[in-house]
Amino acid sequence: MYTHKRMLVLLDGSERSRNTLRYLAAVKPFRQVNLVLFNVFSELPEFYWDLAIETDNLHAVSEVENWRSRKKDEIRAFMEDGRDLLVRSGFAQDMISIKIHRQQAGVTRDILEEVKNGYDAVIMRRRGMSSLQNVVLGSVSSKLLSRLSDIPVILAGNREQNDRVLVGVDGSSASVRAVEFMAEVLGGHGYSVNLFHVIRGGNVLDPLRFDYMPPELMDVLKKGIETHFTELREKLTASGFEAERILEHIVTGVSSRAEAIVAEAEAQDCSTIVVGRRGISRVQEFFMGRVGNKVVQVGRDFTVWII
Repeated sequence: MYTHKRMLVLLDGSERSRNTLRYLAAVKPFRQVNLVLFNVFSELPEFYWDLAIETDNLHAVSEVENWRSRKKDEIRAFMEDGRDLLVRSGFAQDMISIKIHRQQAGVTRDILEEVKNGYDAVIMRRRGMSSLQNVVLGSVSSKLLSRLSDIPVILAGNREQNDRVLVGVDGSSASVRAVEFMAEVLGGHGYSVNLFHVIRGGNVLDPLRFDYMPPELMDVLKKGIETHFTELREKLTASGFEAERILEHIVTGVSSRAEAIVAEAEAQDCSTIVVGRRGISRVQEFFMGRVGNKVVQVGRDFTVWII
């Protein structure tokens, strides 16, 4: 029996997080997903209250209370406007809920606690929760990426959305999980998928070079990934993708897998890149692995699904 996926959408009331809503509105398959629009409402630090009370300044206490009430009204209006935007774009209203959570342990920790309530993915902006400029990830986003090690994360980018997706494939079980999740969400909606694999060596003729690869080994590697492509293709067609819209591409002789993935996405005019985790990492580690991490950094404008 089919059940709708449930995804947590992180919003902070900023214009950048409004772009998250626009991203959702542009991706029609999300209309089949239960969305929880989630905000961690950060009230004034306790010391503001302490200062007002200690000075016996009733006016200050009143001003603090008025500020808090006004801010809460503003975020409630933002969330309701966001829901209305999605409904106008074709979402069913009963598929969207709003949750404004009073901050308890901290923004990141409170989000992590909410995730435990049963979600299939978390959707957020790269910089939707930070006022820092010229960084790829805000502080909250970065912390979440290092802690959400067992749930897909969708980082909404600025690139205009289309129906072309690139999936970085490395032959691992992570690739299979990434394709399966992506197929469950996007299958049957007319999307094109580019299954893309990178072999860094292979184009060097000098056996003394570190990146030299014997031709016979290259043939073995290519055959192995082609077999993997066949398995993934079967999963995609079973999920509703049209066979003629599934592409397969292997590149060799590049120095960076992540840069090759982003360059291919550019060349194929894809708006979304999907990468798989290389297993579950420790809390202190950046769970995506070196390739996934660098794809997020290099592909700044792309939406990146980290599965």
